[in-house]
Amino acid sequence: MAARPQRAPIGPRRLRHQLLALLILSTALAMALLYRVSATRLDDVAVDASMGWAGSVAHGAAAAATAALESGDDAELEATLRSFAGMAGVVRLEVVDSRGVQLLSLHQSTEGLVTREPPSAAPARAVAGAAARSGPVGDDAVQVWAPAGPGGRLGSFGVTFSLGLERARLGMLSNEAMLAIALVSLVTIIVSYGFVQRALAPLQRLVGFSAELGERAGARLELGGGSREFRELADALNGASARLRAQMEAIGHAESRNQAILQAVPDVILGLDAECRVQVVNPSLSSVFGLQPEEALGRPVAELLPELTREQAERRTLAGLYMRASGTHVVRLELEARRHGGTSFPAEVSLSRTETADGVRYAAVVRDMTEQRMTFAMLNLYSRALECTTNGVVICDMSLPGYPVFYANPAFSRITGYAADETIGRNCAFLQGEDRAQPQLAELDAAVHAGRSTQVVLRNYRKDGTLFFNELSVSPVADAGGRPRHYVGVLNDVTERERARMAIAERSARLNAVFDLSPDGFVVFDGEGEGGGRLVYCNPAFEAMTGWDLQAQAAPMTVDEFDRRFLKQCDAASPYPPLSQALAADAAAADGPDLLQLALPERRVLARMARHAGDGQHETILFFRDITRETEVDRMKSEFLTTAAHELRTPMVSVFGFTELLLRRPVSEERRRDMLETIHRQASLLINMVNELLDLARIEARQGKDLRREPCRLDSLVTQAVGPMLIAGGAHDLQIDIAHPDCVLQVDPEKTNQALTNVLSNAVKYSPAGGTVLVTTQSGELRGEPAVGVRVTDHGIGMAPEQLARIFERFYRADPSGNIPGTGLGMCLVKEIAELQGGRVDVASTPGRGTTVTIWLPLASAGAGLPDALSGGGAVQ
Repeated sequence: MAARPQRAPIGPRRLRHQLLALLILSTALAMALLYRVSATRLDDVAVDASMGWAGSVAHGAAAAATAALESGDDAELEATLRSFAGMAGVVRLEVVDSRGVQLLSLHQSTEGLVTREPPSAAPARAVAGAAARSGPVGDDAVQVWAPAGPGGRLGSFGVTFSLGLERARLGMLSNEAMLAIALVSLVTIIVSYGFVQRALAPLQRLVGFSAELGERAGARLELGGGSREFRELADALNGASARLRAQMEAIGHAESRNQAILQAVPDVILGLDAECRVQVVNPSLSSVFGLQPEEALGRPVAELLPELTREQAERRTLAGLYMRASGTHVVRLELEARRHGGTSFPAEVSLSRTETADGVRYAAVVRDMTEQRMTFAMLNLYSRALECTTNGVVICDMSLPGYPVFYANPAFSRITGYAADETIGRNCAFLQGEDRAQPQLAELDAAVHAGRSTQVVLRNYRKDGTLFFNELSVSPVADAGGRPRHYVGVLNDVTERERARMAIAERSARLNAVFDLSPDGFVVFDGEGEGGGRLVYCNPAFEAMTGWDLQAQAAPMTVDEFDRRFLKQCDAASPYPPLSQALAADAAAADGPDLLQLALPERRVLARMARHAGDGQHETILFFRDITRETEVDRMKSEFLTTAAHELRTPMVSVFGFTELLLRRPVSEERRRDMLETIHRQASLLINMVNELLDLARIEARQGKDLRREPCRLDSLVTQAVGPMLIAGGAHDLQIDIAHPDCVLQVDPEKTNQALTNVLSNAVKYSPAGGTVLVTTQSGELRGEPAVGVRVTDHGIGMAPEQLARIFERFYRADPSGNIPGTGLGMCLVKEIAELQGGRVDVASTPGRGTTVTIWLPLASAGAGLPDALSGGGAVQ
C-alpha cells in the first residue's frame, strides 16, 4: 500500500494578511449592523411622516367640512371630502358624529378611484378618544382622527394613510447610502492594506538585526523611516547590543580582577606536581615565608612545610574528604612551617589532590596562624578574668530572635542559682519571672533598641524563687558596620543596698504623709546662704493657714522675705516677732512659742516654734499650730463665766437682799407679800436659767441620744406651742397659717415644743410695741430630702448684722439693757434641738423692722403622709 504524502505544516500567517482579514470582517459586520439599525430607524421615520401627513389631511378635512357637517348637508359634505380622499396615500376618510355613529366613509382604490362605502353596523368609538386612537393600523397604514367643532362637538374626521409611499422613498435613500458606504469601505481597505504593507517593511530589517546580534555585539541599526514604535524598537535593540558588549567587557575585566585578587590574597597558594614540587605560587609567599616566588619554583614543598612530604600528602589527602562532583580529595592540616631563615611558625594548610590527564596534582593553601594563636591566648586570658570576677557577666547575641544568652560566667550562676547550661539559649527576661510591671524594663528595652549603654536596677528572682535586686549595666558591642551585634550585661547584687534605700524611702514617705496630713504647719529652711537660709519645704497645712502658694514661686524664699510677707498679713495691733529671734535656741527654750495674730487672708492666731535639725545640721524647722479655736474657746469660756456669774448674781442678790430684810426687819403683811413675790420671781428666773443650762449641757453631752422621737403631726406641734401664747386681750396679735397640717415629722415632741416656744417667746418679747406675730409653714428640702419649716415672723426691734452673727452664742442678748427679761440661752437651745433632729435654723433680721426665724425639720420618711402641697416645694435657701 502506497504511503500517503505528508502535508507540509502551515506556518503562521503574516501580520499584514491578518490585519487585512480583520479589517474586511469588521467592515462587513459594521455594514450589516448599520443596515439593520437604519432599516428600523427608517421604518419609524416613515410612520412618523405618514402620521404627520394623515394629521394634516384630517385637520384640513375637518376645517373644510365643518360647515356642511353643522348644517347637515350630506351631499355637500361628501363633495367636500372627495377632494381630500383622492389625495396620494389616503386609503380611507371617515366621518362620525359626536355619539360615534359613522356618517360617511370614502375609500380610495389602488387605481385612484374614490368610492363611498356603506355605513358600518358597529358604532364608532367616542370622539373624546380621537387623539388617543391615532396610530398605526396594521403594518401598512396609520390612522389619525381630528375633532370637528370646538372640543369635537360635531364629531370627528378619521384619515387612514398608507405607509407604502414613505417606505419606498426612504428605502431608495437607504440603498443609495449603503452603496456609498460600501464603496468608501472598499477604498479604505485597499488604502489601509497598502499602508500596513509599507509600514511593516522596517520590521524585516529589525528581525535580521536581532538574528545577528549575538555575533555583532555593539553593532547599531539605523532606520531611515518607519513608525515611532519601530524606531523605539530599533533604539531598544541598539541599547541591548551596547549592554551586551559592556557585559562581555565586564566579564573580561572580572577575570583580570579575580587574577589580581588571587595575587593579593594574604594566604600562600601553592600549585604542586605529583612529586609535591612547587609549580605555581602567588606573591604572598614572600610575606609569609620570606622567599621570592621565583626562588620557590621547582623546590620540594617539604622545604616550606617539613612535615608534608609526597608520601604524607598522598596518604593524608586520600584519607580526607572526597568531593564527588569534582573528583577531588580535600584535607585540612595544622603543621609547623619554616620560613626562609629557618624560623618555625604555626600554619593551617588546606591540601587538595586532583587527578588530571597529566597525572596527579596537588594544591595547598597555607595560612600563618601566629597572630590567631596570640589572639586565642588573649581571649583565654580575658575569659579567665571574667570567670574570676565577682560580678555576673552575660553576653547576648543580638542577631538571633529573642536575643539569647550565649555566655554566662560562674559569678552569674552563683548570684542567680542558674547553671550555665540552664541560662545559655534563653533571654535574660526569665530572671523577672512574672514580675514584668517594672518601669526600668521599658528603659532597658529603649536603650537596647537605640544601641546605647544604660544602667538599671531590676527586681530579679533566683532559681529558688528568692528576690534579689540586680544592678544591671549593659553595653553594646558593634560590628564593622557600627550595628550592635552583641550586648554585654554586668550583674551586681545590690539587695542590701536597695532594702536600705527602700526602708529610707518608706520612712520618708511615712514622714511626708504625716506632714501632708498634719493639721499643723511645717516649714524647713536649709540654712545655706545669708540670713538663715532659704525655704526648701512647707506642708499643705501651712499654705492653708497663710493662703500662700509657694509651689508657684520661681525662686526659693529667704528668711527676710518670709518675715516681710508675714508682717504684711499680721494684725498691726499685735507686734510680729521676727524669725531671726525665734532661731535663737535659748530664746525658744525660755519663752515658748511665739503667737502670731493674722489679719489676712482671715483672722487667725498661730503659735510658732523654731528648732534646729540637730548637731552638725544647718536646717531649721518651723512649727505652726492654728490655735484660733482654742483662743476663741477661751474667750467664749471667759465671757460665759462672766455672763453666767452676772446673770446668776442679779437674781441671787435680790433673793438674798429681800430674805435678809425679812429676817432682820419687821415689815407689813402687804410689804412682806410683795417681797416674797419678788423672791419667788427671782428664784424662778434662777431655776429657769439652771434648767436651760442643764438642758444645754445634757443635749451636748448625750448628742441627741436621750431624744424620744415619734411621729408627730405638724399642726399638733404648732398648736401646742402657740396655745399658751394666745392670751385674750394681749398686746400682740398671733396669726397662724399652717399650710401643711397633715405633714408627719419624726421628732421629740417635748424638745420640739421647747424650741418653738423659745422662738415665739423671743418674737413676743422683742416686739415691745405690740404688733402682729405671724406663724406659717414652708415646704422645701434638707440634703435632698423633703422637709418642712415653721416660720415665725415679728415686727419688733430687729438686729444688726453683727448682732445676727452672735445670735446662737450662750448668754448673748440683742438688748443688753435688761429691760427685756431672758437668759440669752434660748436660741442656743433652739439650734441644738433642731440640728440633733437633722434640721436647721435660719434667721433673717432688719433693725427696726423685725426678725424672721425658720426651724426646718425633715419629714418622717420619703412619701409617708406627704400632702400634694409639698410635691412642688422648692429647696431651702
